[in-house]
Amino acid sequence: MPLRIGKREFTKQQTIFLSVIGFIILVLLLVLIGVLPGGRDRSEEINLVVWGVDEDTRPWKTTISRFESSYANINVTYESVDSDNYENELLNALAAGRGPDIFMFHSKWLLEHGDKVVPAPSDKIAQEAFRGLFPQVVEEDFVGDGRIYAMPLSADTLALVYNRDIFDRRGVVFPPTTWGEFESAVAKIRTFENGALRERAAAIGGTSASIPNAVDLLGLMILQEGGTMVNDSFTRADFGQEAENALSRYTRFANPQNPFYTWSDSFGDANEAFANEDVAMIFAYPNDVKEIQDINSSVDLEIAKMPQINKSNPVNFANYWGLTVSSRAADTDAAWNFVIFATTDRGNAENYATETGHSPALRSLISSYLNNPDVGVFAEQALTAKSWPQINDDSVDTIFNDMIKSVLGGATMDSAVSDTRAKLNDIIRSYRR
Repeated sequence: MPLRIGKREFTKQQTIFLSVIGFIILVLLLVLIGVLPGGRDRSEEINLVVWGVDEDTRPWKTTISRFESSYANINVTYESVDSDNYENELLNALAAGRGPDIFMFHSKWLLEHGDKVVPAPSDKIAQEAFRGLFPQVVEEDFVGDGRIYAMPLSADTLALVYNRDIFDRRGVVFPPTTWGEFESAVAKIRTFENGALRERAAAIGGTSASIPNAVDLLGLMILQEGGTMVNDSFTRADFGQEAENALSRYTRFANPQNPFYTWSDSFGDANEAFANEDVAMIFAYPNDVKEIQDINSSVDLEIAKMPQINKSNPVNFANYWGLTVSSRAADTDAAWNFVIFATTDRGNAENYATETGHSPALRSLISSYLNNPDVGVFAEQALTAKSWPQINDDSVDTIFNDMIKSVLGGATMDSAVSDTRAKLNDIIRSYRR
């Protein structure tokens, strides 16, 4: 039957032609409004940039590929930034309005840089769910006032690393588990020649000039003594006798007059010394172990738990990175989708741990990594790790190094701790103004 519009009648061929044209117009309209693929998604494409300190991009490529396959309209690009300049580069970029949408956020940064990020929406991840996913220390570091500011990629902790060959030669059968056992091992391993130290037992007691993790190690020893570092309201430094006890134990190993003398800043970098088999024990994170193995792949190292004051109540120290979303992100909702996907998906988290050598942060992965020879100790210790809030970790490092140097220079424990407490209080007061 011919098509009739008003008084006009169309032929069969004209009717078919008009029907085709109408169908094409309908399809185009459906594409444009997003009912059919190919139109709206493309016009609403979201581009996210991630900054991090990982030079190796392989774990990120895997995570990004999996994410983009689930979120077709979101493109993610990872950019590696030199770790030595990362914080300055990041702060300058954010201040200039050209920073990343997502960036790696250090476990010590919440007080200092929390104002530069947007917390996770509670409908995406609640604090209760967060608490069940990760060790307690992560909540201490990344959650404030009930809001989640970052999510962990790893949960590295400080551990004892020892040279098994040296232990065997000196008759030390097992790694020390307490500080008393540690002192006994030091006395057994070190040797003297013509009154001078010839074989060094451990890199401990010096400043960051020779011991990369000196400040973390001393801070851990204060926490093990029961010190709280700062009060709950973060209005003052809150340590005294506990810090004196820890400082006394720490510095004795670098005091030539002490029976347990075994180290000096003049001996050079501790990691290099360990790689060259010039010292039997160091305190290290997974990245330190990788650095040592890059220098000397044949060094016979073993990883052991940190010595404790009380083995039945272990206290460890965590130092790690997470992911967060910039307050200036192009699309904070999409950015948090990526952060949650990257950190809570078991496949992504395991791939990151495998490719980078860091210990996993997910509790479900920690349980399966406990017997892993490379990261098992680091992972297990995350469950008993503690932390303490800091403002300007560079200034804190300087203050703690000055405290160590003052004691090694002859200052009393009381005066050194008192001076450090006063300097930390100055930083806290400055922050609270």
